[in-house]
Amino acid sequence: MEKVKVGYSMSTNWTDPPMMLTAAVPGLAAVAGWVGYKVAKKDYASAAAPLAVGYVLWNYVYHRKQAADTEKYVEFKNEKLRKRYSDRKIPMAEFYELFIDGEVDIKGDCYEVLFNHRNEFLNYKTTFRQIRWLLAQFIPGISSSFKGKWATKREIADHYDRGNDFFAAFLGPSMVYTSGVFRGLDQTLEQAQENKMDLICDKVQLKEGETFLDIGCGWGTLARHAAQKYGAKSTGVTLSEEGAAWCNEQNEKLGITDSVEILCQDYRDIPKDRKFDKVASIEMAEHVGLQNFQLYLNGVKNLMDDEGIFLMQVAGLRQGSNWQDIAWGLFMSKYIFPGADASTPLNWYIEQAELAGFEVHSVETIGRHYSHTLHKWYLNWMSNQESMEPKYGSRLFKMWEIFLAWSVIASGQGTATCYQIALHKNKYDFPRDRWCGKVGEKL
Repeated sequence: MEKVKVGYSMSTNWTDPPMMLTAAVPGLAAVAGWVGYKVAKKDYASAAAPLAVGYVLWNYVYHRKQAADTEKYVEFKNEKLRKRYSDRKIPMAEFYELFIDGEVDIKGDCYEVLFNHRNEFLNYKTTFRQIRWLLAQFIPGISSSFKGKWATKREIADHYDRGNDFFAAFLGPSMVYTSGVFRGLDQTLEQAQENKMDLICDKVQLKEGETFLDIGCGWGTLARHAAQKYGAKSTGVTLSEEGAAWCNEQNEKLGITDSVEILCQDYRDIPKDRKFDKVASIEMAEHVGLQNFQLYLNGVKNLMDDEGIFLMQVAGLRQGSNWQDIAWGLFMSKYIFPGADASTPLNWYIEQAELAGFEVHSVETIGRHYSHTLHKWYLNWMSNQESMEPKYGSRLFKMWEIFLAWSVIASGQGTATCYQIALHKNKYDFPRDRWCGKVGEKL
């Protein structure tokens, strides 16, 4: 039910796609029930009537032809597809399936064509394949909202344990799989990631000797940064065995094993008797599942010192999404981050934080920074095609190609965004004067 609630809350008007899609579920269930009832009664004519009407409306009204010179931008690999789509717009949900499967290709650079011309040959109409997948998300056991530890570990392994070289091919030397922060568009990806890590440490007012916890630490770059630059005693938590091994190897190379600890475990298994002065969770919260979000936030709160600060960076969505936004979101949910269903507009995160007993100190939107980060990743990925495509296959390479290209656009125009939310325990005696000092002063 939380998916339905969030779907409704994401809508500003009743005509917004999240509202219409969530409302369609009981409607489709009612039609299916009616058809089943009539079939059981052997009233086949009545059973067929709504199906026939639906077929006509779906194919000849909703999916009526929209003329376009699609062949100007798309190379068709077989004649059947060329005849079907060469002079009409293709639903984006169908296009990315065909692109990933190698049945179509883009004439030119994927990002450049999508950025400049996508609306000339694509539309954002829902397809039957999308609806079938969406309905499955309401089924326990298939839905990503109901995630136990085993399901979470499998999900992380499927994505993050592909191989460190796979991720290095687009993340670059910093190995940071989250948005950077640019201080000028002439900066490199590595500079932007260092800026972001400085910003996180400064927002939690990290001091030398303090304990710092990074939940969902990836390849441990932030945990190492906090220890080396700020003098903190860092602990990173990851479920990725490949990532943990890489972290430990880097820590040994740098001689910082005494100040950086890596725990390869579920966030729910962090020892309850430990307390941390400062906590960060950078684009990990989206993956805990809607049903687990309060469990996650209360777990973080219980791990914090009473005077601690928690910085949660989350990749979110804009309020009042349109059909283009929905097409991108469903693609991401199906192929890139299947478990990240706790990616929502800002208002839901704030409500959840306050329900868990946090006070919100500040919120900063860094979505445009994400667009520039993703563009750097896209350029890195395409520059490594010769080594990545033979090793990981054309399908996975093309999936990442369209994921990165489309996400540059999505985060650049506000379809998706990224929030940095600074939180602390909502207690009377919390030292709020720590934010009343001089600029740059840590109280």
